[in-house]
Amino acid sequence: MSWTFVAPSLSRPAGGLIAMFAIANELAARSDTGVRIVHLPTPEARLDSVSALPWFEFDRDVEHIFSTDFDPEVMPDADVVVFAPMLLVVARSPDAAPHGGQLVSMLHERDGRLGLPVLFLQGLNVFPADVEDAAIRMPGPKVCVGSWLVDELLRRGVSSEQVHHIPNGVDHRMFRVMEPIRSRTAQVAMNFDLHRFKGGETGMNALAALHDAVGTPSIAFGTRPPERPAGSGTKFMLSPVQASLARDIYNASSVYLQPSVHEGFGMCAVEAMACGCALVSTDNGGSSDYALDGETALVCDNDAQAMCEAMRRLVRDDDLRTRIAASGAAWVRRFRWSVSADGFERLAFDHVKS
Repeated sequence: MSWTFVAPSLSRPAGGLIAMFAIANELAARSDTGVRIVHLPTPEARLDSVSALPWFEFDRDVEHIFSTDFDPEVMPDADVVVFAPMLLVVARSPDAAPHGGQLVSMLHERDGRLGLPVLFLQGLNVFPADVEDAAIRMPGPKVCVGSWLVDELLRRGVSSEQVHHIPNGVDHRMFRVMEPIRSRTAQVAMNFDLHRFKGGETGMNALAALHDAVGTPSIAFGTRPPERPAGSGTKFMLSPVQASLARDIYNASSVYLQPSVHEGFGMCAVEAMACGCALVSTDNGGSSDYALDGETALVCDNDAQAMCEAMRRLVRDDDLRTRIAASGAAWVRRFRWSVSADGFERLAFDHVKS
């Protein structure tokens, strides 16, 4: 089985790309699999080599093709081609003309040379509604990383035969408990993102309120800094590499805050849980697959005061925090990239043979 992954180029880490690259790595490591990643230009970046992606380590058997103009001729022959809704967004940009539309048309027409088109759906309500609707109406199976996405596609009338729930994974060799959970110093970690659905400003306000109330420090991280200076007690780390994220942020913290209004999956939250952080999360969609209120997380309303109160409960009650963190770490062991790749392989064999 040969695979092509179509990846819009970004020079910074992004959850959707990390998931795509991790599954490509896993498939490439299997002896009977050929895997290529086609990197397409975007208004943000035009990449020309793997060295432009220092934030991810690729398997040596993954082949990379860097396209400059969306020309479908650069697309290799394959059994399966995996793409995300963002492809339809960047294909509409002026820089993509005329080849962007041609490439999308070939996928829509299920061009045999490109292979079975598989939509890799990491979220909804992120891009313009007409783009997302066009993506889910494309032929071929749809892979949903969260169970709520499965429910939403079925609600929108997509055939159940086309919808597959394959959660994202975690690299448990990287993201693991290194520091004992019970003896950790009180500190909260949070991923900061400027996107309105990520709740970054609300989360920063909650961190400042917690510090003002009980003196608990926090560390926020992200690919772009907040527009306003971090509040009292909060420091910010720009684009940490994965090893530092696991060791210096997650394992140095006792609590992780996920303030999102909306999540497709919530990879950072799951990584933090795997590293032994007790999770405080809003009910944001993706979190429903791992944030079980009172068992693996404390689930709160989407406002700064509610987040502050939930974090305050954990930092003042070591027994509660330890129980939540240990249960959460055990729960997320089920999320593995090898399991995700197994799901992609089963899907491909079923659909290609049919």
